[in-house]
Amino acid sequence: MRLIHNLNEKYTSVSIIGLAKNAGKTVTMNYLIEEAYEADILLGLTSTGRDGERTDLVTDTDKPEIFVSEGTIIATAKSTLEMGDAGLEILESTEFTSPMGNIIICRVKEEGCVQIAGPVNSRDMMKVKDRMLDYGAQLVLIDGAIDRKAVSSPLITDSCIVSTGAVISRDIKKVVLETAYFVEIYSLPKVEDERLEELRESLDRTCIIDRDYKIVYPEIKTGLGRGKTLTTYVDDDTRYIYIAGAATSSMLRDLTNGNRNYEIIIEDGTKVFSDRFSWNELRRKGLRVKVLNSINIEAVTVNPLSPYGYSFDSSELTERISGCLKEIKVFDVLAL
Repeated sequence: MRLIHNLNEKYTSVSIIGLAKNAGKTVTMNYLIEEAYEADILLGLTSTGRDGERTDLVTDTDKPEIFVSEGTIIATAKSTLEMGDAGLEILESTEFTSPMGNIIICRVKEEGCVQIAGPVNSRDMMKVKDRMLDYGAQLVLIDGAIDRKAVSSPLITDSCIVSTGAVISRDIKKVVLETAYFVEIYSLPKVEDERLEELRESLDRTCIIDRDYKIVYPEIKTGLGRGKTLTTYVDDDTRYIYIAGAATSSMLRDLTNGNRNYEIIIEDGTKVFSDRFSWNELRRKGLRVKVLNSINIEAVTVNPLSPYGYSFDSSELTERISGCLKEIKVFDVLAL
């Protein structure tokens, strides 16, 4: 079964997250657009940044254009509407904004290339996604980025595809390890506790939950030193520490030192802000983190070419990453 069929059967929205610039997320999106066209699946498209321009404005390297077929629904900033050659019908001028202007929802009337610059706010993105579905999109694809990974939160999209590649490092081993680390963070296990599910509405801020499921809300006024502050509320009866917002390396380190067998709970994997080395060190020390909402990683795509003049063998890179991830499909879309 083609990937697009699998996505369309299971989800209504999918984010594509690139682990770095030039990791191949736009190529992945173009691959899915082509598959959707052949399968007669109506897509909705938007982006957390800017995509479809011929030249990357930061690295001054060539970028793939985005070619869309008739009927496709697009959510993009008003200033980008005339930057492509596709014929567009404006369906709605929304109240949502971006650095490039108000977000406009359009339908493609004549196929061609487009530039896309959608909302950067997660709440706005969720609403824009829903409006594209209301206009008839069967599946919404959101082009994301590692620095805007919240778009892959289960609260916004149903699933995500991770794009990785040679641009991460000249060392293929590092590319594999960084990719495996990111997937591990996104694949953190969901906490299975019916009593905790009953308390979901009470988990609106950082708190301590004891063995009897009594909740204590620490007085925390600043993010600095929050981990150490939280540990002063911990005792042998602590069952969970729920972190609302970012779980940083320093906070997780404070909570891991002297851990009395409690578990740390976060909303989802997008809330972890840690580097690979710190994370692995904390895991060795006994860090246990679970999530309230699990993220579905449907596939990992690889780009063996770097814009800096070096490359890897596509098969070797794909096989080495696949060997680390086991159950997740890994492939180079240009090698299919």
